[in-house]
Amino acid sequence: MKTTIDIADDLASTLKQKAARDGISMRAAVHEALRLWLRDQPAFMHPKPIPRDIGIMSGQGLTPEAASISWDELRALSYSQKV
Repeated sequence: MKTTIDIADDLASTLKQKAARDGISMRAAVHEALRLWLRDQPAFMHPKPIPRDIGIMSGQGLTPEAASISWDELRALSYSQKV
């Protein structure tokens, strides 16, 4: 696949010089750099589900106190702000 990327002038210059010294094309150098970068990225970890029996995730809905206040008050409480 062909694509166009913008590379900072100083980076392109360094890449060109290093690739020439190593006897490889800039294309090959970029491919190798991308392969190394992709290899070193941590695998995406799916978050573990939170058990429903923990805290407010019990499936019982809001407490009567929380059900009787406004959304702004509920949000303020969740951020420990006074209303």
